[in-house]
Amino acid sequence: MRILIFLLLTVKSGGVFAETLDISSPHQQVSDTARQYVLERLTQLTPDTTQLKVEAASVDERLQIPACTEPFSAQASENSLSQANVTVRVSCVPSSWFLYVMVKVSQTQPVVVTKVPVSPGTLLDESQLEVINMELGQLRSSTFASISDLSGARSKRRLRAGQPIEPSQLCYVCKGDSIVIRANTAGLQIKTTGIALQDGNIGDTILIKNRASDKQIDARVINVGEVAVGI
Repeated sequence: MRILIFLLLTVKSGGVFAETLDISSPHQQVSDTARQYVLERLTQLTPDTTQLKVEAASVDERLQIPACTEPFSAQASENSLSQANVTVRVSCVPSSWFLYVMVKVSQTQPVVVTKVPVSPGTLLDESQLEVINMELGQLRSSTFASISDLSGARSKRRLRAGQPIEPSQLCYVCKGDSIVIRANTAGLQIKTTGIALQDGNIGDTILIKNRASDKQIDARVINVGEVAVGI
C-alpha cells in the first residue's frame, strides 16, 4: 500500500511540474522577439516621460518555422521605428530563415491641458488645468508635463477646453507688465523696476525699459515678473 501511494504522489507531482513549465512555441518566440526588440530600441530613443505600449502580431500557426540552434534575431529600420506600425524582420541566422512581423506601437506622455475655456490674459491656476496622457502623434510642438511648471503664467490667447498648453501660448512676463530688474555687480545685487516691452517665458531674453533711466535694454526672464540684466 505504501508503494502504491508513493507512485500516485510521484505521478501527480510530476504532472503539476509539467504544467508550470512555460515552453513557448516557435511561433510565439518569433512574436516575442519582435516585440522585445521594438520595446528595447524605443526605450533607448524616447524620453523617460514617454509611456510605451508595444504589441506584436501573432504568427500564423500554419506557417512552418524551422528549428533554430540560436535565439531568433530581430531588425527594423530607423524610419520604421518612428511609426505607429513597425515592420520587424525576425530571422534565424544559422539557417538564413526569416519572417516579417508587424508590431503596433503606442507612445504617450503626460501633457497639461485646460479643463475649461480660458480667456486671453488669464492667470492660470490648478482649477483650470489637468494632466492627461496623449499620443505623441497628436502633439505638434513642445508642451508641459506638470501643472506646477505653469505657476504664475498667463494666457496670451483664448484656449479651448482640452487643448494642450504650449509655451508660445503663455507669458510669465507679459508686454506692459511692471517688472523687477535684478543685476549683480562686484558681488552686490542691484534691484530696480521697469516695464516689459515684449512677452517672455522663463529663460527668454526680452526688451525692457528701465523706469529710472528710461533706457531700453535686453533682459532675461528669471521668474514671474522678474528679469535679470548683465552689467
